[in-house]
Amino acid sequence: MSARHILIIEDDSDNTALLRLLLERQGYQVSLALNGEQGLQKVRSLYPDLVVLDLDMPVMDGWSVLREIKTDTHIRHIPVIVVTAHLMPDEKETVLQAGASGYVLKPFSVQGLVGEVERLLK
Repeated sequence: MSARHILIIEDDSDNTALLRLLLERQGYQVSLALNGEQGLQKVRSLYPDLVVLDLDMPVMDGWSVLREIKTDTHIRHIPVIVVTAHLMPDEKETVLQAGASGYVLKPFSVQGLVGEVERLLK
């Protein structure tokens, strides 16, 4: 069986490098998008098994990307993990209601991120 494919949509190069390293070490195939618009295009063309999505990005923010994914009948089944430093405690429920399958707060732990990914890709 081929490796599960994860798309990281994140504009910060340090976070992107760390996320990629952690996920590739777990055996996942990883693709990258550096802004929301590029990320949405890649979700629609690559059909990844999972999306790791930052909320605060240029061109198209993560909220808009999440909304587009969850209203598109061809890709709405793809689980999305929101990874952000800007999520207030009362916004966690809002993220889940918007269609995210999970969330991880920055700075994240390796166990927290990998655990959330594994939970959704069972």
